[in-house]
Amino acid sequence: MEKLQALDETIAKRYRILAPLAQGESGITYLGEDGETGERVILKALSLRQIHDWKALERFEREAQVLAQLNHPGIPRYLDYFHLDTPRDRSFYIIQQFAPGCSLAELVQNGWRGNETEIRQIAIQVLDILVYLQQQTPPVIHRDIKPDHIIRGDNGQIMLVDFGAVQTTYYSTLARSHTVVGTFGYMAPEQFLGQAVPATDLYGLGATLLFLLTHRSPADLPVNHLTTDSRCFRMQISEAFADWLETMLEPDLQYRFSGAKTALAELQNQRVAVKFRVNL
Repeated sequence: MEKLQALDETIAKRYRILAPLAQGESGITYLGEDGETGERVILKALSLRQIHDWKALERFEREAQVLAQLNHPGIPRYLDYFHLDTPRDRSFYIIQQFAPGCSLAELVQNGWRGNETEIRQIAIQVLDILVYLQQQTPPVIHRDIKPDHIIRGDNGQIMLVDFGAVQTTYYSTLARSHTVVGTFGYMAPEQFLGQAVPATDLYGLGATLLFLLTHRSPADLPVNHLTTDSRCFRMQISEAFADWLETMLEPDLQYRFSGAKTALAELQNQRVAVKFRVNL
């Protein structure tokens, strides 16, 4: 509480803290209010004194740089980035528009069960955001698509939040990381090797849709040769949607959709790519 009060006094000229939302090893996220506009905002803070790895600051700065370049209704608007010094610490802040609503994880926790039409609409909206991200130069990869990071408003609008693991394909190609970033169960197999490509986010979305259908973490579902057993969800949805979801969840990049644009077109047109495997 002492830390919260000190932070409130430091930035009260512009931002007023309303409540802490989440806390990590070196940072904390607050719900706040912009004193100039009266709008609710999200303040994401990183303490230099508390970080244990300089890569945490590198990721934080990259998040701010990427967010500053984005402009999509499904991504909370970037507002500001700055740092504040005290005698004992330096803290960095990212300020973003507040995304009203509940995360998909909270919806399921509260008992929400969507039908196929509703889950399709969620998939279409997230894919629209991913198409936008993948059309950037260089393409942007979120790397941590999961139910906690997808907010659904009362009007059904979807917003993708928390770009703390964000990466560009340029950075990914030139500086492959040995640090595994993501959430177990929602991470594509290539992420365990420090790789990230546009299709990586498709796997995270597929795993998220699987969670919405089963109300279970994908990590807890049975697998068959590294692939989630489709019997977990096939009885609940149409054959076409099930085939499409299987392609999203392919562990082998060769058989997964190559990008969000292709995956979105296949879903909207009710066509599913057929996999052909040759056993030698």
